[in-house]
Amino acid sequence: MKTRPPVDQDLLAVIGPDAIIEAKRRLAMLDAIAYAAARMMAGDWRDHVPDFLKRLGRATDMSRVTLFEVHPGPGGHRVQSCRFDWAGDGLRPLRDDPRYHNMPLSDGDDPTQPDDWSGKRERGEIVQAKLSQTTGYTRQVFLEHGTLSFISVPIMVARRWWGFLGFDDCKEERGWSSEEIHVLKTAAALIAGAVEREEADEKIRLSEERYALAARGAHDGLFDWDVKTGKTFFSPRLHEVLGLAPASLDGDIDALIQLFVKADGDFLRATFRHKYERREENFDIECRYEPRPGATQWIVMRGLIVYGKEGPRRVVGALRDITRQMEVQKRLSDAERKRANLARYFSPNMVDGLMQTGGRLDEARTQRVTVLFADIWGYTTISAAMPPLQVMTLLRELLRMFEKAIFAHGGTLDKFLGDGLMATFGTPKAGPRDAANALACAVAMADAIARWNAKRRANDLKPMHLGIGLHHGDVVLGDIGSERRMEFAVIGDTVNVASRVQEMTRALNIAVLASDDVVQAARREAGDEAIREFNDSGEHELRGRTGKIRLWSRAAER
Repeated sequence: MKTRPPVDQDLLAVIGPDAIIEAKRRLAMLDAIAYAAARMMAGDWRDHVPDFLKRLGRATDMSRVTLFEVHPGPGGHRVQSCRFDWAGDGLRPLRDDPRYHNMPLSDGDDPTQPDDWSGKRERGEIVQAKLSQTTGYTRQVFLEHGTLSFISVPIMVARRWWGFLGFDDCKEERGWSSEEIHVLKTAAALIAGAVEREEADEKIRLSEERYALAARGAHDGLFDWDVKTGKTFFSPRLHEVLGLAPASLDGDIDALIQLFVKADGDFLRATFRHKYERREENFDIECRYEPRPGATQWIVMRGLIVYGKEGPRRVVGALRDITRQMEVQKRLSDAERKRANLARYFSPNMVDGLMQTGGRLDEARTQRVTVLFADIWGYTTISAAMPPLQVMTLLRELLRMFEKAIFAHGGTLDKFLGDGLMATFGTPKAGPRDAANALACAVAMADAIARWNAKRRANDLKPMHLGIGLHHGDVVLGDIGSERRMEFAVIGDTVNVASRVQEMTRALNIAVLASDDVVQAARREAGDEAIREFNDSGEHELRGRTGKIRLWSRAAER
């Protein structure tokens, strides 16, 4: 029987054990990812995969975690092989089983046509299965390994399917929440990033080797500096690397250092002083050189400091042009930094959409979307009598509940607004059911707080009420931030109307109010079924606006 970690009894009484267990499991998964990320950046990522899979397996309470790679097989067609795995107590590993190497991606006669699961993975989709839902060969494999449920997350490298992470549960037929799946995608993205860096390094190495074949002599320029006298030998190749005339440095180390950008030259001198004081022998220093205005050449100096009894005697080293390598690394680091920055401010689907366009935030455009505003009634009054820490815990719990509903219905969390929020449906890209999804999300949020209030009443706590307003129309999308902080804004009259509709929920004492534009758009998208829980509440005036607007309402159990 599966054991559960201890939980906080106060939270347990309010939100139930499953939500707490899931939250703690997600935190453990994120800890495992953070632990592995710090180590994969420092060396060969493969050296750290076994420990990463073990930590993921324990964090997710899985029975087995596998890493499969897709690669060319003996016949020239793509196959998949288990490269790494972790198995819980009593389970045998798969990586040593020859059946799980060079496995075909097809279950038919044509090896170029992937089977259903492989096709989904190649499209970047999650694959989930439970024993009770399987048949045929898949069921046989499940029974052989004692698997009751399984999920796999594809690893996409530069938009191509590289492999997947697989998770087997031999204890129960388990389902995964959207939040947990987002964390699993992050784990797969960590592997993908490590593979991308490895491939980029290999391209750089091959490029440097080709250049070396074309260049005359050794790739590096050599120097031998007598620290006491300052006299320095510079090889002819060093002058070539810097684009200088032969012997133009005239054996003077200062003449070389003065070629570098002043800040880098100062740093080079300070580094040597630091190493002299500590009698450190090795150095590896990067500097910029501007052979002409507007052109920057990156140089790396590596070598050895030879010491005598009184201090440094000679500095012997090599100088290499690394301009192309630095340009490639900058492109890679810019992409990683861009995704990290986007993830600080935007929801997962917003980040994915923006990264597909290169992370560009500065292209303003007009787009038809559905805007949702939500506000918690009575929060200020109730929270006034609570300690600050308890206030923040309560607010986080509420907003997390709403965030879950928004992401589950394909929405983007635009921003938190104190004890409320704004969400959009149809950003960054419009979809076929944006208005219908927004109405369904509003219903889910209203039902969620009704269930939450029932638990509060059972614990003699005051309930809180939610007001949700929705409107559908054209907005302007674009970046209104500065260089120091990005702010992807959704602005326009549609946003203002949605906010005013939300304000009307208090006046009418209705949980959810949607404009007629939302309702008609949802009806066009999904038929009458999309609006079956909404009733025509007639026309109403909105604050600060002329004329009336027809509103549709959906009450909630208080």
